[in-house]
Amino acid sequence: MATPTLQIYSAIGFNPATGAGLSAAEFGAKLAEAEATGEKRVAVRINSGGGDWQEGQTMYDLLKASSLKVDTYCVGLVASAATLPFMAGNKRLISAHAKLMIHNCASGAAGGIADLENAINQQKAVNASMAQLYASASGQAVEKCAELMAATTYMDAETAVALGFATGIVDDDKKGLAPPADMPTAELVGYYAALLPQPTNMKNLLLPIMAAAGLSTITAASPDADVAQAVSAAFTERDKFKKDAEDARAAVADATTKLTEAEDKLKAFEEQATANAATAAANAVTALVDGAISTGKITASLKDTYTTLATADLASTKAILDAMPARQSLTTVIEAHADGTKLAPLSAAGAMLEVQANLNKGK
Repeated sequence: MATPTLQIYSAIGFNPATGAGLSAAEFGAKLAEAEATGEKRVAVRINSGGGDWQEGQTMYDLLKASSLKVDTYCVGLVASAATLPFMAGNKRLISAHAKLMIHNCASGAAGGIADLENAINQQKAVNASMAQLYASASGQAVEKCAELMAATTYMDAETAVALGFATGIVDDDKKGLAPPADMPTAELVGYYAALLPQPTNMKNLLLPIMAAAGLSTITAASPDADVAQAVSAAFTERDKFKKDAEDARAAVADATTKLTEAEDKLKAFEEQATANAATAAANAVTALVDGAISTGKITASLKDTYTTLATADLASTKAILDAMPARQSLTTVIEAHADGTKLAPLSAAGAMLEVQANLNKGK
C-alpha cells in the first residue's frame, strides 16, 4: 500500500464567511484515516499562505502526537501559520522553487488602553511561542528565530535548509538522490544515511528491507563492515537479476524474430503449393477435354461445357468421357468392312454425318 498523503492547499482554519480554508478538526479526521491504514508514514504536502495561528498550532500538535512518521513537503509557498504543520515533519522537504516565510503574528484590537495592552501581550506571547517552536525544530537560537520573524523573512530552498527549517530539497527529477556511478559499494551505507534526518541508524532501516527480500542474515548487532558486505552482496544479486532479465528479453526478441521468419516462409510455401495445385488441376481439365475432342468423343462446340463440368468434378467427368465411344471415320468403317472386321452396320444417315464432320474439319 502506498504511503498516505494529506494535503493543505488552502488557508489554515475554516472561514464560515467565505466557506474556504481547512480546519484543524477536518485535518485531524484525515490524519486519523491515514493512521487507520496501518501504514507507518504519512506525507503532508503544503502550499498555503497561512491563516489562523491556533488552527496551525493544533495541526502541529496533531502531527507530533501521531503514531505515524511524518514527512512534510513545501511545494509552493508555506507562509505564516502554515509553517507550523510544516515544522512538525520528521523530514521537512522543500521543492527547489518553493519559498518558506515566517513573521510575527497579527490581529485586530479594540477597546481601552487595558484592552490594547492585553492584545499586545497576547501577540508577544504568540510570537515567543512560535520562536520557541522554530528554534526547537531548526536548531537555531530562539533569539535568531525571533529576529527572522520580526523581519518577515522569506527563505528559498537553499536558505531554508541552511537555517535548519527544512531538512532537504526535493529534486524534481530525483536524480540528485542517486549516488555517483563510481561510488564503491562499501560507501553506499554512509551515503544514504547522510540523506536521512539525523540521528538515523541506517542499519535499523536496512534490516527489515533486506530480511523481507531474503538477501541477508544481518542483525542489529552485526558490525558495520558486515552490513556493508551484505549491501554489496544485495547489489551484486540485483545486478545479476538485471543481467538475467536483459538476456531473457534478448532471447525472447530473437525467438520472436525467428518465429516471424518461419511463419512468413510457411505462408509463402503454402501459397505456392496452392497455386501449383490450382495449375495442375487446370492442366488436368484441359488435357481431359482436349483429349475427348481429339478422339471424337465430343465436338469442339462442347469444350466449354465439359471444361466447366471437369473443373467442378474432374473424376466424375473423366468417368463419363471414358465411357463414351470414340467417333469412327467413314474410311475406317469401309476398311473394316473390306477386311471382314465385324462392326456395327453403318447407316446412311450415319455415313452422311461422318462425311459432314470430315468436311467441317477441312474448313
